[in-house]
Amino acid sequence: MSEHLSGDNPIGETTMKRILLGTLAAAVLSTFTFMPASAQSDQKPSREERMQHWAADREMILHSRLAGMKAGLGLTADQDKLWNPLEAAIMDAFKSHMETMQKMREGGERMSPTDRMDFMASRMAQGAAHLKAISEAAKPFYASLDAAQKHNFEVLARSVMMSGRGSVEWVENGGDAGGMWEPEGWGGRPE
Repeated sequence: MSEHLSGDNPIGETTMKRILLGTLAAAVLSTFTFMPASAQSDQKPSREERMQHWAADREMILHSRLAGMKAGLGLTADQDKLWNPLEAAIMDAFKSHMETMQKMREGGERMSPTDRMDFMASRMAQGAAHLKAISEAAKPFYASLDAAQKHNFEVLARSVMMSGRGSVEWVENGGDAGGMWEPEGWGGRPE
């Protein structure tokens, strides 16, 4: 671990370069993956295709941040074994959140205020259960880290949790006349 430390910087320069290169490579790869489909056709992707691309982008970002976090921590073989349950809990929470978003979008109809409150309460309870599962998986992993790794964990975990949960707000597009739900800022327009 001491080979990764340089001066006051808790993450070594080589590790930071690996993290940045991995993130850049993932971003470039996702760009090239999307480009051929749009270049082959003059048609705009359907609403469902745009949503799938949006969800795939979010998953790619989370995978990149988890890989960066793991690399930034410089895990030992024993710590690596404890990492897998934590990563699985984070991915389960992410997938559940995306499924909830998909169900909301598929619903399409305007919710009554009481239905919206019920839905939000259910979503909060589900989020709390996932956060508890992540916390339980993180406890043995965090306990295995040395002081420098704990510092790095705190810094890097913020980035991972922001992409895993995200601050996605759903907006109703189309008003009272049968509008559609979609993530705010995802670039889609009603068809």
